[in-house]
Amino acid sequence: MPVMLATGSFSRRARVALDVANTGYCAAKRLYFHGVRLHLIARRNSGSLPKPLHIWLREASVHDLPSLKEQQIPLPDSTLFGDKAFCDKALETQFKEQNTRLLVPKKKPKGKELSCFEKEQNRLISKIRQPIESFFNWLIGKTQIQRASRVRSTNGLLVHCFGKLTFALLLLVSYY
Repeated sequence: MPVMLATGSFSRRARVALDVANTGYCAAKRLYFHGVRLHLIARRNSGSLPKPLHIWLREASVHDLPSLKEQQIPLPDSTLFGDKAFCDKALETQFKEQNTRLLVPKKKPKGKELSCFEKEQNRLISKIRQPIESFFNWLIGKTQIQRASRVRSTNGLLVHCFGKLTFALLLLVSYY
């Protein structure tokens, strides 16, 4: 999820928190932005918001896959559901060593269609991932964490992000 200091044409000219933030593209929002990305790994919690296990920030220009690889998060004996950004044989091998399964939607091959089985598998993986998207929507609704346009320094950005995350996690604890 992007945390945006500046968007659109302003993102190229932004000079705020250059040691931790830079310009990247959010495909889901079809938007260039200057800022950081918030990454999350959470435990599924049936009927409720997922429980965050790992949260970290990276520069906006760093793709989700290298960001996850660099974290080297131990997830032994589990199943990880990711989006299409995590289609990577090296990552699958890394997780197999931990006895962890990585399930991601299949990408459509060029000039071909997915089989009925692959389409159904993609639908089920997306359905299981939906609570993560709901968590991000909940987080945005409660804290407005994505809007960091008034931040003017690296320390300000870190206080903005971690302060809002702390508030959100306190709210989340009260839900359980």
